[in-house]
Amino acid sequence: MALIRTTLRIEQNLKKEAERMALEQGLTLQYIFNEALRNAVTQQNEKKLKTKQKIKFISKNMGSMPDTLTRDFYYDDPKF
Repeated sequence: MALIRTTLRIEQNLKKEAERMALEQGLTLQYIFNEALRNAVTQQNEKKLKTKQKIKFISKNMGSMPDTLTRDFYYDDPKF
């Protein structure tokens, strides 16, 4: 995977916690941040997939339709 350089402004306590994790696990800070960002992006994509609703079309046989469809076929005469 190709790496690029970028600058981020992050919360100081978040960086300290990530540094602590990296030391404890014998990993680099770069690895910790890449993994955290990858997990966040993956989680967000999975969440989007779950919220997409599939449309289900239901059809029923309603018999044959008349050849001449007019408004009168569907609606009664208005009663004033």
